[in-house]
Amino acid sequence: MSVDQTRNPSVSNYPAIGSLAAIGDGRSMALVGPDGNVEWFCPQRFDGTPLIWPLLDRKRGGHLQLSAPGSDVQMQYLDGSAVLEFDVHSASGCARVSLCMEWPGSDDHQRLLWQVDGLVGRCEFTLLFAPRPDFGSVAGEGSSSAEGLAYSYMGQQLLLQADCPLCPDGEGWTGTLSVAAGGRAVVCLSVPLEQDTSPVPVSIESVPARIAATLNAWRNWCAALDFPATYRTDVVRSAISLKLLIYAPSGAVVAAGTTSLPEHLGGERNWDYRYTWFRDAGLTLGALFGLGCRDEAHRWAQWMQRTIEQHGTPLAVLYDVHGAAPPPERIIEGVDGYRGSRPVRVGNAADGQFQLDVYGELLECVSICDSMGDDAMRAHWPHMRAAADFIAAHWQEPDQSIWEMRSAPRHYVHSKVMAWAGLQRALWLKRRHDLDGDEESWVNQAEALRQLVLRRGVSADGSHFIRAFDDERLDASLLLLARVGFVEGSDERFVNTVDVIRKQLDEGGGALRRYPAEISDGLEGREGAFFICSFWLVEALVQTGRHREAKELFEQLLQRKGEHGLFAEEFDTRSGQHLGNVPQAFSHVGLINAALSLDSTD
Repeated sequence: MSVDQTRNPSVSNYPAIGSLAAIGDGRSMALVGPDGNVEWFCPQRFDGTPLIWPLLDRKRGGHLQLSAPGSDVQMQYLDGSAVLEFDVHSASGCARVSLCMEWPGSDDHQRLLWQVDGLVGRCEFTLLFAPRPDFGSVAGEGSSSAEGLAYSYMGQQLLLQADCPLCPDGEGWTGTLSVAAGGRAVVCLSVPLEQDTSPVPVSIESVPARIAATLNAWRNWCAALDFPATYRTDVVRSAISLKLLIYAPSGAVVAAGTTSLPEHLGGERNWDYRYTWFRDAGLTLGALFGLGCRDEAHRWAQWMQRTIEQHGTPLAVLYDVHGAAPPPERIIEGVDGYRGSRPVRVGNAADGQFQLDVYGELLECVSICDSMGDDAMRAHWPHMRAAADFIAAHWQEPDQSIWEMRSAPRHYVHSKVMAWAGLQRALWLKRRHDLDGDEESWVNQAEALRQLVLRRGVSADGSHFIRAFDDERLDASLLLLARVGFVEGSDERFVNTVDVIRKQLDEGGGALRRYPAEISDGLEGREGAFFICSFWLVEALVQTGRHREAKELFEQLLQRKGEHGLFAEEFDTRSGQHLGNVPQAFSHVGLINAALSLDSTD
């Protein structure tokens, strides 16, 4: 694409969400636009305050750019890695730029690394660093020395090193790199992981070796995974994306790398997803185990058990990367938002909701670990037993559902089914290992719950399941009923449910909404089709014996991936645009589980 690196504050050319690529190091993530410029970067941790964020405001979000004005850029990932490479073609020459976050990296620094190799003629690159910490609410200070540009804010110190001098220009600091054919230039941004710590400069000559080591580390990690026989390229990219969303110090999996990318352009459906949801746990753990990511799965389970030990029940809906409560949801004033989509939010008010299904997800994780020979969760049985007791005592209460509805609580069928599944998993573990627990109560409550769902959770004619008691409409989460064992895939009611969901929720080409458009969820705007729901449909079609249809749908969904293989939360079937935060863990988990499901029937 053609790149015009003007700095006119009136420019509003936001990159398409589907054009973004992600790099990371297991602590935080940087999103890179199709021109190779950094669009989003929170140092140190995913849910930290942003340093660079033009993705949410072209005028105020700052800059971290290495660009050749007027050039044409083609960007791609190097295979089997989270290392980006972009070819730059200008009127005077051609060059190749490599960009990554050093990984595994050191225990005391994060580093963003650039390497520019001249290919033809000579390319002139402009390096621009204009940080805007904490959404521009904090003023930083910078000073140049022989080591590079030192920048500090809020007790945080950074060091930008480059093969050129950096000079203040009113907005930030700029420098010029001139690279001829056969020549090389490098840039390194170092971020200490401890506050009030001076960054340690690197040998600038070591940057190419650090990038090469990062590339090798990613490829070695990928080579150790168990991939399905088909769809390897897409599963590899999803596995890498999921790995990028794991906070290495604690093992927590965050839902996405960004906040406030809109589910409806120009609307209010803009959420902060840089936290960890218990709801995502079972499906994520299944995907990790399915790919042979035993270490990641084990550490994810450890994070869950530590969090439960710390907070007990009732469970919160979401936690931060260290298992603490997330910050209260607040609106960042004075920020345009992505393409004018306001408000921009930090924190997530879903934290205060009652969502019954999370207890079932937790106990599902215990049984997944146990069935695969990992007792990381079972070792903390008292907390799991308390979760089962909580289900037995509270399953008759309405909740906000898997979709975190901001309207009045209801008796959602998926929530009830997950509560039933949680009690079943608790009973299985108790009997398998002769553990203590109120078996009689769990059996009785599970059967009462099941009978109620089979009586009130089906349509008036009894032919299919419904969204909620006294609500005949459908919900895509019903596609999970066979997956958790509430019914067999061949059960006529489930087969009919799948068919009615396809009719009621299809947005085109098999892509599904979460629920019918006319349902009020307490928010304005029309959301798009959900990737995770569409991948659930693939699994449900396999479970109902329709493998050919499942394969056709899966391949259609793969055509909707972003330019670099990433998936956001949703997409608009009319424009093809991705919507919502990116990369979205749930979407990539859905792809992996769907691919594994298809592979099991080949």
